[in-house]
Amino acid sequence: MFVVLTGCALAAGCAAEHDGADPPVARAYGNTLYWSDLRQVVPVDAAPQDSATLARSFVDNWLREQVLLASAERNLPEVRMDVEARIRDYRNSLIIYAYEQALVEQKLDTVVTDAQLQQHYESNRKDFALREDILRARWFKVHQVDDRELRKVQRWFTGGRPEDLHELEVWLALKGVSINDPGPSWSTLGQFAAQVPPATGEVWARLRSNERLVLADSADTYFVEVLEHRPAGDEPPLALVAEDIRTIVLNQRKVKLIADMRDDLYRQALANGDIHAEH
Repeated sequence: MFVVLTGCALAAGCAAEHDGADPPVARAYGNTLYWSDLRQVVPVDAAPQDSATLARSFVDNWLREQVLLASAERNLPEVRMDVEARIRDYRNSLIIYAYEQALVEQKLDTVVTDAQLQQHYESNRKDFALREDILRARWFKVHQVDDRELRKVQRWFTGGRPEDLHELEVWLALKGVSINDPGPSWSTLGQFAAQVPPATGEVWARLRSNERLVLADSADTYFVEVLEHRPAGDEPPLALVAEDIRTIVLNQRKVKLIADMRDDLYRQALANGDIHAEH
């Protein structure tokens, strides 16, 4: 509020907007501070003594600022011109930006179909190369069982035969062990290692899709079935980058919409004779 009030008080044109019902309370170098300015910074419910103190402080600060500005303008006239030019440019930029944003909100097509996502992905595959390995893996953890039973679970798990997997599912259900299934979701190696601590760099070096791994630490044994794996530098699945592509497509549409609007307005102004270049 202080900045807005001071800005108005600095403008010589503000005086024309006041009448006798709004008396001046301070003057400096042709600029005027009015009673209405004080009323906006002094709380209505303030005690009389507090109101007077706030008013005196505000007027004193305003006068001090006027003195400093007047001195700066006298001694640095080129700085004043530069500041005024910056303010003008900033104002113009704000107005243009607000207009363009209103146009975007009204006319931008925000629907990006699956076919459009796929087309952009196919045309720009190299732009989406993975920066690190990713995988989809189903896994479960066994805690504190004897070696004999652990070897049995491992045999069922690594064998992969339907009858082995059935036995494994029954055993897991009896023990209350849940299977962590990622569904369609992918994880980076770092994200997966946070869930399965024995998943070290040595493990990833030999990682392959459709592989079954048995990993152990001092407390637990982890059984990991790698459903899919893609190394760094490979192309990611479309689902993993769909939102990024959607953002890119919408931004491209926004840029084109604004560029077309600018060109249309320019051509129309030329045709109407509203603008011309002096030769």
